[in-house]
Amino acid sequence: MRRFIFTATLLAGVATSASAQWNIARFNAEPNRVYTSFGLDPAFVASAGYARAIPVMSHAFQLNAELGVAAAHPDTRDFRTRVGAQTSLLHWRSVNFSGTATFISRGTENSIYRGFNFGADLTGALGVYRPGWFAAIEVGKDKAIMTHITNSSYYRSTFYADAKDGWYLDSGGTLHHGLAAGLTIRRTELMAKAGWLTTERYNSVMPPLYGTVGIGFGF
Repeated sequence: MRRFIFTATLLAGVATSASAQWNIARFNAEPNRVYTSFGLDPAFVASAGYARAIPVMSHAFQLNAELGVAAAHPDTRDFRTRVGAQTSLLHWRSVNFSGTATFISRGTENSIYRGFNFGADLTGALGVYRPGWFAAIEVGKDKAIMTHITNSSYYRSTFYADAKDGWYLDSGGTLHHGLAAGLTIRRTELMAKAGWLTTERYNSVMPPLYGTVGIGFGF
């Protein structure tokens, strides 16, 4: 039952693959960035956010906040918020291994149930980051830590009268791995990413792919 709940929420368009991947070589040059993105993630999701790079003991961290909604039929009941931090963990010249930690909340509502979820995503990326472009491979895990389900009267009367509302712990997760790349033109950054999704137990999900394009403006 818990796996069904997580999968249903995932396919409703409120789960996430990797957090947004941007050019860490530009953190010091342009500490502020506003951005928007659109893609299959795993449903069609449109997002907008703000990021700021801050120095901590001479090391740059980027903090970001983002709001996304299902884009096929825009509805604020199908939403996702993300708050995260990204930094370079190891580097050699232009080659960087970066890490991203993201706290996620997401919700959805349909004729069967209303769901709200807290989760987290941890992603590592290895690539070449130059001021004008970057290309990287990324691997990560999105974990649904706690999910609240409220079953509808329609579901109770039609399918299961004894359905229980409440919180479910450890309601599933997904693994994501793919490619990310970006190109900078003056203060404008273009980003694209694509890859594969599986459950945390390496079972297939539908759709099995994710892909996102985005544009950001630094200042």
